[in-house]
Amino acid sequence: MSIRSYTREQIIAGIDKYTRQADNRVRILFAGRHIREFNFDAMCKLYANIKGEHYDDVIIIEAFPGDHPRLLPMVSEPVFVTPLGEVAVNDALRNDFCDEDDDFYIDDAGFSDDMAIHEHLMMLQCTLDNFRVLSIQIVHAQSSIVRELANAIAELMRDRNALIIFCADASGSSPEQLKKLKDYINGKSFSRIKNYLNTGDAGITDSAPISSGSLTAAEWELETHLYIPAPGEPVCLSGYAQLRSRSNPAP
Repeated sequence: MSIRSYTREQIIAGIDKYTRQADNRVRILFAGRHIREFNFDAMCKLYANIKGEHYDDVIIIEAFPGDHPRLLPMVSEPVFVTPLGEVAVNDALRNDFCDEDDDFYIDDAGFSDDMAIHEHLMMLQCTLDNFRVLSIQIVHAQSSIVRELANAIAELMRDRNALIIFCADASGSSPEQLKKLKDYINGKSFSRIKNYLNTGDAGITDSAPISSGSLTAAEWELETHLYIPAPGEPVCLSGYAQLRSRSNPAP
């Protein structure tokens, strides 16, 4: 069962079961591509980390379904509509990305009801007020495109009041595999991250957003926390990257 069948009250109640674990401002979320009954609690635990925050913009990054000559497409919709209402798209920000690099295009080839953005917007509508959204899809996991996306986000969004959500499907992974990914991310071992994800050894599909997200977190010198499922808990991608406190500077 998808989150789309949930009411606002059900989602808020799910999030309210958890206390915020981030002790500083969160700039990045790593999240499952879809929100279903099996990982709803895990996503509620994740989104509890942005309760009480305000962001002007939220960018949701997900893999493009298949191949496409335009490598970083952004759908042209002026608004996204969920069962909880409309969320406006930041058209000016979309144009900024088009101006930033030639691989960013306004293109609807990947627009569908299966996009991750529809489900994550419902979580956002239950945790944030008055934000705008931007959808970016990444077509290939090749290093040049992964870095291009990370560099553009790091440059354009560094000083903006924005949250970036990187989505991927880790339901085929294991706690041990996620632990290894966590170690690579915290060690800033980007060649290992790329190889681990691209070879399929991590058990994660549509993994290019994770690679871009780890690069962005490193560029901003964020502190990344990836949740590792306990025995018996469902396996899904869930984590956040927050600003570092002065008492815990970047290595």
